[in-house]
Amino acid sequence: MSSLLVRPVEHADVATCAALRTATLGSLVIGRLPPYPGFVEEQIASIRRNLDDRPFVHHLKVIDPANNDEILAYAKWEIYQDGRSDQDALKQPMKEASKSADQHGRLREAARDYFCTNNWRLATRPHLREFMYLSRHDCKTPGPLRL
Repeated sequence: MSSLLVRPVEHADVATCAALRTATLGSLVIGRLPPYPGFVEEQIASIRRNLDDRPFVHHLKVIDPANNDEILAYAKWEIYQDGRSDQDALKQPMKEASKSADQHGRLREAARDYFCTNNWRLATRPHLREFMYLSRHDCKTPGPLRL
């Protein structure tokens, strides 16, 4: 078996990483809800914004060099050197459009409230926001790699 490698996500990887995130977590990290219309496009835009404008957000991929650098896993880290600068935004209520994206608006709102509350605690510590991997590659176990 070849060694797996951890590399930064590049713009060419964004669609693959967004698809992997959606396949693994759905459109909400709790409940694995199906994506609502436009969700995948929002994810792609968000990852691109992070790569271009948010140096404290790090997107990493686990690739298999023996299989044309196939992306087996994807992770998103947030590392705030001086705490979050968007603390006030976290206190704002969820946008009505997000609540009405599908029939799961109340669950989405509850999840957002929970994660925004906990982001206060994580504001000064590096933390792994998301980690996803392809289930068909369980035998290669990218999870134990220290990202």
